[in-house]
Amino acid sequence: MILQEVIDHLHGNLKDRPQLEKIVINSGFSGMLLNNGAMGIAMNIRSGGLFNDRVIEKFLADKPGQQGIDVARMLEEKIAQLPPESNSTLVLRSLLVALLNALSRPLLNQEHLDSEGYELFVGAEKHASQQVNEGETVTIVGFGGMVRNVAKIAGKTYVSELEPDLFKSTIFSKQEVEYGPQCAQVVSAGTASSYFQTSDTIFITGCALVSNTMEEILAQCQGRRVIIYGHTAGLYPGPLFKRGVSIVSTGRVTDSPLMVDLLTNCAGAVERFFPQATEDVQICQRCKL
Repeated sequence: MILQEVIDHLHGNLKDRPQLEKIVINSGFSGMLLNNGAMGIAMNIRSGGLFNDRVIEKFLADKPGQQGIDVARMLEEKIAQLPPESNSTLVLRSLLVALLNALSRPLLNQEHLDSEGYELFVGAEKHASQQVNEGETVTIVGFGGMVRNVAKIAGKTYVSELEPDLFKSTIFSKQEVEYGPQCAQVVSAGTASSYFQTSDTIFITGCALVSNTMEEILAQCQGRRVIIYGHTAGLYPGPLFKRGVSIVSTGRVTDSPLMVDLLTNCAGAVERFFPQATEDVQICQRCKL
């Protein structure tokens, strides 16, 4: 399991054991703040915006003040006890990924990554949306904000979603009624495997770590160029690269107090404010960019 391997790597390589200071559950993202100032975020994909789970509240209440790596293992154990697709499971897995992102921060430096054969680039110059080759066929797992820009360069663009109808648009004019999106074809996640096999490059949202579908998707993408994208993918990337990923295009929190404020006060619109509190980070296997 990817998250288990990340936990094991952190346990064996972290010199310090920071404590968990604060948990923030936003309708769109979860945040985990450590007492060393590091913070991680991860998309929250549960249904509905209101967190109202007394059992989980009780479980989380005493976690601030405990060592982050210990909380990670406790989250992992609790998740294993719950129904795989329940809202509670998704909330806890989002928190676990966010915590692993925060704990990974000391290892996401060039010295450590270079020792394992990876390269680190800070800034947006090599962002995932710029890793498209003109005319190629692309499949994107998750309808994110870069779909339109990728489609302008790619020859053919597919987008895989669990509920494709949620991403349709309708255009009325005097001449006709048209349907969108027109830049890409949205397909059901259940049929995505066939599109992976015909694609040159596959973009996978880091949210697949939260939905627990990352391993299954990566297994279907063997032999393809795979790019993981999004702030949710900001954890130690070794287990992803081991499974054939070429590039992790993510971000890291640079202003933790501001990020706590944003998650607390911006509700579902929080993602549009991320540039104020984060920086873009690209990690790749050496010579892949």
